[in-house]
Amino acid sequence: MIRRILPLIFLLIAGPLAAADFTPLDRLAAQKLLSPESHRQATIVALWSSDCNYCKKNLKLLSSLTHRNQKLRVITIAAEPESPELWPMLKPYALAGPRYAYGTDNPEAIAYAIDAKWGGELPRTFLFDGRGGKQTVAGVISIDSVEKATGLRF
Repeated sequence: MIRRILPLIFLLIAGPLAAADFTPLDRLAAQKLLSPESHRQATIVALWSSDCNYCKKNLKLLSSLTHRNQKLRVITIAAEPESPELWPMLKPYALAGPRYAYGTDNPEAIAYAIDAKWGGELPRTFLFDGRGGKQTVAGVISIDSVEKATGLRF
């Protein structure tokens, strides 16, 4: 009996810990992640930071949209190195997609790889339609802008 229960207990304990992992983002991964060819379905890549209130508005909207239409994939990038404070800030939004945080590369180099025209303002959101189209939004996003860019309805 114990042999059957131990694996279940392990999964219950380890599952939430694994869900909190952020993948370190470097320049090469950033270039690939922001390439339209990398996205075969409607995808949003949302840049955010722990001290950005407008980012939290975007994350809340994205959470709502993913619950309304499960075809939407959301990838988050914390525009700062991973820290213990990041996961508690992202967790309430229940975004199931991959989570990245800046890795050990120079932050300016990562930012340039993300978008050479980006001056660092947040939030910054990249919307992919899954067919090679890409749009960039600086600031707060709207349902209309997500629908137009991705072709999905919410």
